[in-house]
Amino acid sequence: MKKTILAVLSLFLVLLMMAPSLAGAHPGRTDANGGHTCRTNCAKWGLKTGEYHYHNGGGSSSKSPSSPTSSSPPPAKKPAPAPKKPEYVKTDVYINGTKQNFQQSAYIKDGTTLVPMRPIFEALGASVQWDNRAKKVTGTKDKRKITLSVGNKKGYITENGVTGSVDLTHPAEITNGATMVPLRFISESLGANVKWDSASKSVKITK
Repeated sequence: MKKTILAVLSLFLVLLMMAPSLAGAHPGRTDANGGHTCRTNCAKWGLKTGEYHYHNGGGSSSKSPSSPTSSSPPPAKKPAPAPKKPEYVKTDVYINGTKQNFQQSAYIKDGTTLVPMRPIFEALGASVQWDNRAKKVTGTKDKRKITLSVGNKKGYITENGVTGSVDLTHPAEITNGATMVPLRFISESLGANVKWDSASKSVKITK
């Protein structure tokens, strides 16, 4: 009789020890992580519908650990637009009615007619000096000095000790060893008469 009572007491103690784990368990298949998502009778077990939870005290979570996380790829960068190529149109130059044959012909670039400075200045009676280190060209006629720097959109004219600046529509540039300057600068610096013939795309300079 005593043995029976002891056996019943032992079983009762075991059930008391298992009670917490049994309270947290309910029917349903578990996944590889030892848990699953509650679908039915969730309130009975103190859970919400769709709540993911673990059995045997593993805790609960509203998201399944095995569900993949999605992330949008970064937007692709648009390629930079290709730089616009300048328009080159060969142009003939006439000085006092005579067509010139320059080593580097005049041309139109970005809407500006560029002409070789040295041969035109020399044909109009001016001397020209080139400073290779400073990339600067200087023309002199009588008491007037004209200075240009490659890449600079300003020209400078000095006369009787007074220096003034001239805005250029295009900076001076070097092409095939020739310093090319805007056509209008020829008339502004040396006082020559410059005329553009759009029909023949030619320049006529008279002095």
